[in-house]
Amino acid sequence: MWSGAAEGDDVAAAVGRTDAAVRQLAGRARKHHREGAVRATVDPAEHSRAVETFLVAAGGGGLAGLVAALDPAVVLVSDGGGDVTAAPRPVLGADKVARFLLGIVAKVEPGDTVTVVPVDGLAGLLLSGPAGTTAVVSFTVADGRVTAVDLVRAPKKLGQSDRTDQRNRA
Repeated sequence: MWSGAAEGDDVAAAVGRTDAAVRQLAGRARKHHREGAVRATVDPAEHSRAVETFLVAAGGGGLAGLVAALDPAVVLVSDGGGDVTAAPRPVLGADKVARFLLGIVAKVEPGDTVTVVPVDGLAGLLLSGPAGTTAVVSFTVADGRVTAVDLVRAPKKLGQSDRTDQRNRA
């Protein structure tokens, strides 16, 4: 807990949120701690099944199938690190997330691959192209559906500190 507005403003600036949002997050964290709340855990097999269902639906290109694999309140957050394109704000809701993801699938080129890999100990996706890794995707799953999608495209976070898109070179 901070004692004054200056400290809250400093924290907010450091994490790229408003002071009010930081206060709300801190309040929720204190409440969860007081109540002994534990983050929901999912069975790794259930998580893997949900990711596989997601992958099949996304690969099939059908909106209805992908929406069915997603929780109605799913949230997608993407991180381009300021170096590559990413959604500027979280994408909210199954229909919007599915449409966003199908837009990405439509841009797949020959030589691009998607591989199921462990991400933080659970099934996630590694997207690669001829130049190397292009994204890592992690999922949060509850009740057999994807509730959150974290799409990291930031080259520095993917170990590609000097990745250059060859198509943009003269």
